[in-house]
Amino acid sequence: MTNMQKPQWAERLKEMPFDQPHFTEALRSQIRHKTGRTNKRGLKLRLASILLAAAALSSILLYLFSMDGKIVPPEPVKERNAYFDNGELLFQVFPEPELRAGSPAGYMFHFTEPFTAFQGKELSIRAIHIKTGQQVTGVPPVRITEPSSGYDSLGRFTARIALPLGGMWMYEVELDGETYGDVILSVGEPSWELSPLFKSGSYSLRGIEQRVGFIDPGFIAGKGNKYMWHFWEADQKLDGKLTVMAVKKGNNQMIGVFDGFSLGGALNGADRSVPSSMSLPEAGVWRLLPFVGGKLVDSIVVEVKE
Repeated sequence: MTNMQKPQWAERLKEMPFDQPHFTEALRSQIRHKTGRTNKRGLKLRLASILLAAAALSSILLYLFSMDGKIVPPEPVKERNAYFDNGELLFQVFPEPELRAGSPAGYMFHFTEPFTAFQGKELSIRAIHIKTGQQVTGVPPVRITEPSSGYDSLGRFTARIALPLGGMWMYEVELDGETYGDVILSVGEPSWELSPLFKSGSYSLRGIEQRVGFIDPGFIAGKGNKYMWHFWEADQKLDGKLTVMAVKKGNNQMIGVFDGFSLGGALNGADRSVPSSMSLPEAGVWRLLPFVGGKLVDSIVVEVKE
């Protein structure tokens, strides 16, 4: 046996078949949900950690081999706009048509349980990018004190959510910090057209008029500069610290470019303002992603020169 050549499948076990870590936070969240880590009544299964490990190993083995020895990919994640618990519909999500990343979109969440299931509790929504595992705040914790307008329940909970990347996203609804349910939606790729300049006060800003913009002296790869941000509170109150991420056209890798100050007061016709210092490492087209208090406001596309 020692002189026999090892079978081909034995050699395959030495290689990782994925171009990135397969057991992402997104997969972890899905498995936590499927194993009943936290259901709508807060019950927890003590065997969750064992099932997580088993599920991860099974996923890898299923990817490596089918019955005839051929490599097979894992099942693709499917879009699902409703969440059921033991066959009972708990909620559905209705996003606005032609949902795209890069700018805020409207969502309507229709919850079916009586209002007493939500009254006095904090409801929050986080979004997880299935491919990369990156997470963003969709809806910060908000205390539910009254039913939806015109309803005797939470039948019409509306939100505006901006997502940084296109692709499949899982939206996890939480009540008082515990998972209530989730849905999976497909989000279209954003436009990469350069954001325009617009006039505000005596300055020209680059961005989205009456929403967000900054005084733009230009970007040179690897060189830092100062940029004054301006925000308008047209459809939401903006409080908290400004964090700016960026993603280059052609990939999904988000990098941090500024992590700094809380928003200040009015300036140049805008409701809020804050200075920043930013640099982008490579020439090309980039999307700047300003988060305020952990929530993405919108995005601004810029060109970085050599």
